[in-house]
Amino acid sequence: MDRWIMLQLLGYIVQICHKQRAENKQQRQEKRDKNKLANRPENEGIKTEYLYPIIPVVFYHGKTRWKVNDFSELFQGNIDTKYFPDFTYELINLADYQDEYFKGNVIARVALMAMKHYFLDDYNEKVPQILDLLASLLENYESEIAFIEALMRYLSTRKPCDKEWLKTNLNKLFKEKGEQVMNSIADIWIEEGRIEEARTSIIDVLKLKYANISQSITTMLQNIQDHNELRILRREAVLARNLSEFQTRLNAYQRV
Repeated sequence: MDRWIMLQLLGYIVQICHKQRAENKQQRQEKRDKNKLANRPENEGIKTEYLYPIIPVVFYHGKTRWKVNDFSELFQGNIDTKYFPDFTYELINLADYQDEYFKGNVIARVALMAMKHYFLDDYNEKVPQILDLLASLLENYESEIAFIEALMRYLSTRKPCDKEWLKTNLNKLFKEKGEQVMNSIADIWIEEGRIEEARTSIIDVLKLKYANISQSITTMLQNIQDHNELRILRREAVLARNLSEFQTRLNAYQRV
């Protein structure tokens, strides 16, 4: 859970070449329109668009020392390993930086600080400060509700700081906006709870019938995020005559 929510946070920080490419597209279209009006070749004067270099940056915030030597070790899958990228990357261990070094966009600052302190002993002390920074610098709460929701989900995965603890701090710092923010993400949390409950129910049925289940089945169930799909699979678990039959049904269901 932690890993994927972290990527959601980074999604609000990094958009590779997106803005520049959109600007280039607009400029190229304007040039084409002018060429047409002047009866010139449509692409006259339009420069070839080249790819921008992409510098891989790893933001690390774990408890132990970073041990990955090759960038390709960060990837895993069934495709041929020759297609895995393997090039030089920049490693940023967030624990090595003081909070005052995080400058610029408020969302970037908040996300980096949240990741930095997630595994540190000062987490309980820092979360209110992080939310205070967000409340003081973020001008439009409504436009950034998706980021706030991702941030709350990320922070709530670290025990013992549960959702009620976060809600208290959010209401205190965001004042009248705090309840509005929490209401906006409450439905999402409720749905996540229903999904987790449905997933647990399937696993309980399988363990009751067959004692042990394979890690592959557990992993496949963890990857399913739709409550209705899990509800159907629970019925399949009840009806299956053996574990192999359920595995076959699960495999077939995922290929649909």
